[in-house]
Order: sequence, then structure tokens, then C-alpha cells
Amino acid sequence: MGRKVFIIGSGAVGTSLAAALHRAGRDIIGIYDIDARRARQSAEIIGTSGFGGALPETVKDADTVVVTTPDAVIETVVTLVEAEELYAANQIWIHCSGHLTADVFAPIQSRVKGVATMHPAYVFPPNECTGIPAGVGFAIDGNAAGKKKVKEHVALLKGNPIEVPSEKRPLYHAAMVMASNYVVTQLSSARDILLSLGMTEADIEGMLLTLTQSAVDKAKSLGIGHALSGPIRRGDVGVVRDHLEALKALPTDRQLYIAAGRGAVALSASQPGYCQDTAQTLRELFDKASRD
Repeated sequence: MGRKVFIIGSGAVGTSLAAALHRAGRDIIGIYDIDARRARQSAEIIGTSGFGGALPETVKDADTVVVTTPDAVIETVVTLVEAEELYAANQIWIHCSGHLTADVFAPIQSRVKGVATMHPAYVFPPNECTGIPAGVGFAIDGNAAGKKKVKEHVALLKGNPIEVPSEKRPLYHAAMVMASNYVVTQLSSARDILLSLGMTEADIEGMLLTLTQSAVDKAKSLGIGHALSGPIRRGDVGVVRDHLEALKALPTDRQLYIAAGRGAVALSASQPGYCQDTAQTLRELFDKASRD
């Protein structure tokens, strides 16, 4: 079993994944970034060698090469690797994009053992080395050899490999954005609304994070489809109407409320016993508000 791993890209995902694989027993033989200083900083965290500037020949010594650069850079990396022949026939090449497919490795696919994708469904804030807990889902795809190697890595991290075929990856990635980035966006919007009332940041953060955590906890214990609460779930049209009126002074936040509200209506209407006339009234209310 090949244990040598080289990481291309020392951002939050690359550093976090390299550190996790190192702790799990993989030999991280190097990490590269076009910014040499950042590569050295990541290397110190991991306990390996950092490389900057030109890609080093060390890449060819790895059994697995993991590309964790931004999506727009992956194709450039592959083109450079092909031109400079920085690959070996026994290697597996993996990238961590949630959106791109393994086809981005097409220029070298016939010259290496395998290619694959390995996208961790977890939040990696910029400039942080984030621990990857057990149970994280990894969206994988690729050829047979590539997927076999990815499953080995995911097993080491005690994660859950989930095959997402190439043609479905944009939809998959949109779902991941909604479940993470947009949750933070809605928290930010709620914070801004409360700031407009004169509340303090300290009080706001404690209140909102506790509330959001309770919603996540209920979704975990009851199931996502059964965890919704609040005025739309209760069918309280008057409360929603008052919210929309109050939010007229904050048009951006109002539009976010409307978009999320439409989703809440759809979810509520799917629950047994929910009044469909109420659901239609709420839909019409949001339609009218979006035109105001």
C-alpha cells in the first residue's frame, strides 16, 4: 500500500487534509504553493517540507498526489505537470474540488495509475488548519484505481465515502453551498437586523449561535424534514406579513427572508396535516412581497 502523499496547494483545505492524513499514518513528503512563505508555514504545521515557486521533482516520488488549489487553478496545474512530466506511472492523482470532475486530469490520465475526486463536506475557513472529525462525508468519483485509493484515505480519516457521478457534481456542490455558506450568510443577515435594533455583538452572537445550534440538533435527532418550527410551520400568516412589513427598511435582508420563506412553505406543505390553503396564501404573500 503506497503511503507517500504530496499536496499541491497549501490553503485551508490542503493544510487541514495533509495534517489529518499525517496524523492517520500517511507520509506527507511535501506540500507546495506558489507562495513559498505560505508553503513553509503549512509545512511547519504538518511536519514536512514546503516548496514554493516551481513545482519540485519530489512530486514524482509520491504514491498519491492531492491537488487542493482553487478550482480555477487545477487545470493550470495539470497542464504544467504534463508539460514538465512531473508524474509517475504508479501514481494516483486526486483533487478536492466539489464542482469539478476527475476529467480535469485528462491530459495525464493515461500516464498514471488512477485519477479521482475527494471533496470533504466540511467547513474550512481561510487561514485555518481545521481538524476533520470522524463521520465527515467525502464526495468521490474517478476511475477504478482512483476511487480505490480515495476510499483508503477516507477510511483512514474515519469518513464516509459517497459516490457522486460527474454529471451530478454541480447539483451536489450547490447543495453543499446551501448547507454551509448560506447558513452563515443567513446568520450574518440576522445579526445585521439585530444590530439595527441597538443590540450588542456579544449578545447577538450568543443568541443566534445557540438558536442555530438548537435547530441543527433537532434536525439531527428528528430528521431534517421534521425539524422545522416557527410561524410558517404553524401557518401564522399574520406574523409573516408583519415580518415582511418590518423588513422593508432592510431590502437585502428582506429578499433573503422571502427566498428562505418560500423554501419553508414548500417544506411545511409537505408535512402531514398542513393546510394547503395556508400554504397557497403564504406563497401569494411572498410573491407580492418580492414585487414590492
